[in-house]
Amino acid sequence: MKSRITAPLAALLGSAALAACGGPSIPVAGGGADGGSSTADLVYGCSWLFESSAQTANVAYPDTNAVYWVAALPDKIPSGDQIEIAGSTPTARYSSFQIYTENGEAESGVNDAGIVGQGATPAQAVAPGRAYKVNIIYSATASSSGTTLVANPNRASSRAPAHKYLLYRLYLPTSGAADAGSLPALTYVAREGGRIALASTPDQPSCNTIRTNIQDVVGAGSSSGGSSSGSGGLDLLNGPALKPPRMTIYRTTIGRFQNLDVRYMREKTNDTLGDLLLFRARAPASAIGGAAPQVRYWSLCSDEFHAPHRAVSCLADQDARLGADGYYNVVMAPSAPPAGYEAEFNYLPWGADAFGEPIYRQLLADPAFSQSIDSNALSPLPSVTMGAYFPDNTYCSSSVFAANLSAGAAAVFAACKAAQGIGAVVDPGP
Repeated sequence: MKSRITAPLAALLGSAALAACGGPSIPVAGGGADGGSSTADLVYGCSWLFESSAQTANVAYPDTNAVYWVAALPDKIPSGDQIEIAGSTPTARYSSFQIYTENGEAESGVNDAGIVGQGATPAQAVAPGRAYKVNIIYSATASSSGTTLVANPNRASSRAPAHKYLLYRLYLPTSGAADAGSLPALTYVAREGGRIALASTPDQPSCNTIRTNIQDVVGAGSSSGGSSSGSGGLDLLNGPALKPPRMTIYRTTIGRFQNLDVRYMREKTNDTLGDLLLFRARAPASAIGGAAPQVRYWSLCSDEFHAPHRAVSCLADQDARLGADGYYNVVMAPSAPPAGYEAEFNYLPWGADAFGEPIYRQLLADPAFSQSIDSNALSPLPSVTMGAYFPDNTYCSSSVFAANLSAGAAAVFAACKAAQGIGAVVDPGP
């Protein structure tokens, strides 16, 4: 079957995580000939089972500029055997392979920079068309690095057929994600040298069952896949939306299917606290083609707070309007801002939920970038330590915005911040 993924699946992809390409769909449990009935352990593995994006399955805060492909691997294999990933680097801002348990706990990952040998400069984009082979080995003690990806055989699956997940992520892809035929080849390599392509293994009945069982994982609760499932700082899950708003660093590493290369900031908002919500900060240099990028990619997303945690719209770095001072200026609102905003502001719509959860992402920051989210992960005051790169924001009335627009974005932001006042809206729950 070669069609799109069904809507509940992105809850499994968490994301982060978790932007429209064709891929196999996931059958409803117990339905159709593809459902399968195997309960044997997965022996060789399943090639790319399905693709997800914000356009095909919008659950659990996907970045609308990303695409995710999912394969299944055995939870353990005989000593000395391996699984090989072979392909060429795509025309995309970023790509990676990461392994997760059947419940979405991250085990390990390798990204394109590490694979091609530029791990010391991860913010620099990787040139397309470079051939690679990544070997997946099974070890409880080894670490992933370069072209070696490690699966832990001691983290056993409790759901038959026993398996792990392999996720192939691409950000801003223009090739290498359009269809299953362009994806990296997955091959089981026995210690004695025998090779079998996962696309043609005898595991197909088990692979069909895994596609069905995914519904059970999703049924465990979509909120566990969202960024609100836990963090340091403000407890967004139960707290009110506050004015003034304040972005906080999302510090947890235990959410489902989180991208190991991304760092996040977010906050809880409410559309009754102001007509508009403005964001302003210095944009980190990203890998758009310029020299010395500070991050591979950054984005600001408008997201709905309550389950299923939908992404409304994301602003990718390449689409941000930057002022002469290097700052981006973004306005979120239920409807278009006052006339003339387009000169200096980007607009992101609010969404159907009165409670929002704007998310700011940075992907693969340069280790020397001291004001990145990653460098400030333990900072109690990121608004101070991140300096101009902190995504400051404020509520604003349409009248104050319009009255100051002719003076420029910085003046608008300052006037809105001075006039916003204080407030709180208690969240009654879903």
